[in-house]
Amino acid sequence: MLVDQDQRDTPLELAGVLDINSVAEVRKALLEHVEQHARISLDLSRIQSFDAAGVQLLLAMQRSAEAVGKPFAVVSGTDVFTMTCEALGISRTQFVEAIIHVVKPACNEKETTVA
Repeated sequence: MLVDQDQRDTPLELAGVLDINSVAEVRKALLEHVEQHARISLDLSRIQSFDAAGVQLLLAMQRSAEAVGKPFAVVSGTDVFTMTCEALGISRTQFVEAIIHVVKPACNEKETTVA
């Protein structure tokens, strides 16, 4: 997995494989990116392989960014990224919106039940 970040205002580019075998390696770079930037944008146009663990990592990064009030977006992705997201019920074109709709109702329901 290649993580490339040349300039502070450009999207973070991920290339290669983002799967269960590489997410631990990529996680650190993504957390640093969330800490160092006011806006989180990812370029996934060079991803060659992507699985549910990759989606889970992006969901976690979206939540980390949201927790500190930073916008999060996937600005570009490959067909592999699109197919994996859609197989999991997340539209590539509405990635952030889908995350909010999938995660928030479950959290709100639990909070209501517990309270």
